Amino acid sequence: MTTKPSAEPTAHTTHGILRGTRTDDGTAALFAGIPFAAPPIGPLRLRPPQLPTPWAGVREATEYPAGPAQRGADGPGGWETSEDCLYLNVWTPELEGRRPVLVWIYGGGFELGTASPPTTDGAALSRLTGAVVVAPNYRVGALGWLHPAGPDAAEWTAGANLGLQDQTAALHWIHDNIAAFGGDPANITIAGHSAGAFSIGALLAHPAARGTFHKAILHSGSIGRLYPPDISAAITEDLMKQVGAKTMTELQSTPLPHIIEAQHTVIDQDFGARNLPGGRAWGLVHDGTVITEDPATSIAAGAATGIPLLIGANRDEFRTFQYLYASEHYQHPPDERALLAEMELAGVQHPRDLLEAYRTHEARDAPNAQPNNHYNNLSDLRTRFLSDAVYRRRATHLANLQTKAGGPAHTYLFAAEPLGPHYGAFHGCERFYAFDQLALLNIDTPEHRAARDTLIGA
Repeated sequence: MTTKPSAEPTAHTTHGILRGTRTDDGTAALFAGIPFAAPPIGPLRLRPPQLPTPWAGVREATEYPAGPAQRGADGPGGWETSEDCLYLNVWTPELEGRRPVLVWIYGGGFELGTASPPTTDGAALSRLTGAVVVAPNYRVGALGWLHPAGPDAAEWTAGANLGLQDQTAALHWIHDNIAAFGGDPANITIAGHSAGAFSIGALLAHPAARGTFHKAILHSGSIGRLYPPDISAAITEDLMKQVGAKTMTELQSTPLPHIIEAQHTVIDQDFGARNLPGGRAWGLVHDGTVITEDPATSIAAGAATGIPLLIGANRDEFRTFQYLYASEHYQHPPDERALLAEMELAGVQHPRDLLEAYRTHEARDAPNAQPNNHYNNLSDLRTRFLSDAVYRRRATHLANLQTKAGGPAHTYLFAAEPLGPHYGAFHGCERFYAFDQLALLNIDTPEHRAARDTLIGA
């Protein structure tokens, strides 16, 4: 980040004064690395977020914070990571006035992500929307989403869904402080992609977050990815065995690299399996202490009727995992029977009829398709099924629950193809438009700019 020599913006928060900088293009003020909670390290590891310590004088807020501790982010194109991660970034067009506020919650399968570039470009989002944009970090992987287990689990019940608790703590900080950055605390929209959107699905019904936001946008995530406590506790127990910890207390003092290296070995590697009933992954847990009721039940009962929702999915979500990830992260069905069984597991009442419908669509859409072609690429058929089951149907389900309860909901289907028809409208591709990265992909054309402007306008 290049610091401009022009006047440095300052903001007075509840914990002290901050000095920011200007973005490279000069269109916004940036306040980076603002602590919204105490560092979750040492005795605070695996504990709920605590209030940050106030500071005297002026604190420099010009350097982006490291992302949360995670595996595989430090390589080429990656980002710095740290267990000391509970910071947020603010991009604002101006410090005066009362602008709408957009809080971006990043995705990454509850295992990856950062509130800073390159993953999150709040400067572009602020420029496109005219809003004050805020992006908070939250803990990921085992440190953010394990369910306490072992002989001393009862002493750690408050340590469930820590990532959700981090997000809630950030929302309270934003609500209390955003006026100092030119934002309107009575007009806060939370938006997120994938794991961020699934988190928003829980925040809509989370009593501790009530009143901290007023609208919500869910990109490729909704409700439905909520793990039962027995599966999540079993994952934690397996993690503890891997690192040699017999109790949660011992896990708290386990060297961080051991946890980071072990946490990916105790969950399903296949992205489809982890999102279907019985799947094992890090993420939201119906723990009974932090999440006391399934968000679907709460939303159906009217918990979010006062919050307008914009919910949607991309047309070809699972192409990301089929084509863009290594083969171990996406299983190719060994035969038709396996795919039908997976459909049954997802609750499809007539799986063979659905499979034939997908075949018809794939034969129509496949390159060089012939009339009456019996399409039999099981990988493509599974991709179409999982795109619907995990993302599109769940988005529609949330919208239906909201509207039946009397609240407003708007839905969308994103169909732009930034990398061409082979990859289609894959999971995450809408972020190239939301963060105005068309030039980066060499697709800054009228067609793609129109898709960007339609998305931002909605």
